[in-house]
Amino acid sequence: MTTTTSPDGVDLYHEDSGSGTPIVLIHGAARSGRSFTDLVPLLVEQGYRVIVPDMRGLGRSQRVPPVHPRQWVSDIAELIRQLSPGEPVVVAGVSLGSRVGGKLALEYPEIVRALVVDAPMIGLSSSGNAELNTQFAAPKNNPDDVAEYQRQHGEDWENAVKFYFETRNGPEFQSYLTLRPDLARLTVPTLICRGDFEDAVHPIDDSFTWHAMAPSTNLWIAPGAAESSVFRGRKNEFLAILAEFLKRIGAAAQSAA
Repeated sequence: MTTTTSPDGVDLYHEDSGSGTPIVLIHGAARSGRSFTDLVPLLVEQGYRVIVPDMRGLGRSQRVPPVHPRQWVSDIAELIRQLSPGEPVVVAGVSLGSRVGGKLALEYPEIVRALVVDAPMIGLSSSGNAELNTQFAAPKNNPDDVAEYQRQHGEDWENAVKFYFETRNGPEFQSYLTLRPDLARLTVPTLICRGDFEDAVHPIDDSFTWHAMAPSTNLWIAPGAAESSVFRGRKNEFLAILAEFLKRIGAAAQSAA
């Protein structure tokens, strides 16, 4: 459990557990690394080194004014360079984290060994955008959301959610994090996964489109899922799929050497 200071003086929190193949977990919208509380020990048991940052403004990282999402990408790139110098990592992101992870792989391919995206998003529909804005603009309307925000961010959760709401409504936010136009350039080996549960924010079609347009992908859709995320809903099955994926790309890399 460590707080580092970014080049521009912002305190950024991350956790670093286990040893072995390094995997960086990127959380979703208005969430934090606490989203992965149940997943991290399972990954450590499987022999991974697990690095979990809280993106700036969220979780245990310093509260800041609204940011361009490019800052989240560069923060994580800098963290990877510090914690895994000379060794590319597996980047795994859920929901918003899939978009941040995709941009990371596009802009810093030299530090990304493989990409894993859960409940991925390649853009955002007008209906999905409206649903999220309603949720984040009035977070106190749902007691269950309030309890979860408190768990994710602590007692000042309202400041964290307000920060995210203002950031996501910045003029360049959706444009920068829309991956669809760049998928053909995303050559890093990628595992696309999700449950077969459909919702407006995480349409299943985004997974099919990513798989069709990006040149080096594997697709797993878990049947009979109760939610879109397999990181949360199908952990043990996901771990098996992940291990097979990494074994396969490792074998491919050895053959090419």
